[in-house]
Amino acid sequence: MSKLMHLEISEIQKGINLVGLKISEAELNELKSGNTISLEGRGLSEIGSVFILAEALSARNLVKAITFQDLPKVFIQSSSCSGVPIYLWNSDLLGKCCLLLTLVNGKPAFKVSSSIYRRNV
Repeated sequence: MSKLMHLEISEIQKGINLVGLKISEAELNELKSGNTISLEGRGLSEIGSVFILAEALSARNLVKAITFQDLPKVFIQSSSCSGVPIYLWNSDLLGKCCLLLTLVNGKPAFKVSSSIYRRNV
């Protein structure tokens, strides 16, 4: 069983709500289980909004707006995934956790990581 199973669904939901995305209970459980949920089947306007809000959330700690060239600088990397941080929180059981916007085979997706080890800034 994944150590992510101990995550509070409410924390994952907070991160998803920050980007205005509606996900199903099954997708929420996939994230909680440490799996990636793809945004491939979402409408272009919904995904566009996710990217706009992800940029705004990531830019809070940076001076300038994020471009595609800047992505390697703002990516958080963990042992299981890398991506643009959407929401970070501390878990009593797992320590630092992060909801990441990432790409899987060139397609946008979300993943939760509980083992953050490096942030490129």
